[in-house]
Amino acid sequence: MILAYLAVSCGDKKPTAPRDEINVALYSGRGADADCKTAAQKMFEWMGYKVQRISPNQINTGSLDGFDLICFPGGNMYYYSQDISVNGKQRIKQFVSGGGGYIGICGGAYFAAERVFWRGDLLDMTPLSLFRGAATGPINQIYQYPDYGMCRLDIAILDHPITSGEDASMSVLYYWGPYLSPNTGFEFDVICDYHVTGSHAMVAFEHGQGRVFLTGAHPEFEEDSDRDGVEFCDVFDDQGSDWDFMKKAARWCLKKI
Repeated sequence: MILAYLAVSCGDKKPTAPRDEINVALYSGRGADADCKTAAQKMFEWMGYKVQRISPNQINTGSLDGFDLICFPGGNMYYYSQDISVNGKQRIKQFVSGGGGYIGICGGAYFAAERVFWRGDLLDMTPLSLFRGAATGPINQIYQYPDYGMCRLDIAILDHPITSGEDASMSVLYYWGPYLSPNTGFEFDVICDYHVTGSHAMVAFEHGQGRVFLTGAHPEFEEDSDRDGVEFCDVFDDQGSDWDFMKKAARWCLKKI
């Protein structure tokens, strides 16, 4: 989810949490949507992980030591870029390259790209550039902006650790997220494509010693259940939970599978 008016310390060390405890840093600064934060936190806690909400200041002047995974939820990627300093962005990249995991959902996926296009315009912002390529949205072929709803994603690699045991397609909330287009030569795995366009909806790749999972859609929401802690989109039917899928994505980022 992206705000409607947009129509949208140094982590060079490996995480130090005990092996039997996974610590997740959930970005909660300006622009991070309240429902997206709540649903993501409930999802990670369901996985058995400990979640701490972190601010831009904690990233810019503090440390990511002790965390295993950082998640940027749905929200305003432009604000993410504004509020996280050059040094803060470098800390995030060092955290990942040093062995940490990164999960970006919708706005967090936009923020992870090298170039961000919104409604046909290249945004004047400095994203993370973990994903060497472009994040482009919203996708009007799925829903004409500002509409949103459930969309079909097609699994691209059925034998990937993240997709193992999954059906050939899944129903996930689409709320103005991007499709992901890599630069030539960038190595990554396509996890899911948008059924309507065939463009990349979910990707996974390595960054140094760490791993990154990006999704343009919103698998953190449980449309037909209240266990995500929010009522947003409860009128929809996700035809089954996406949390087991996301647990595999998190475990892949953590090198547990």
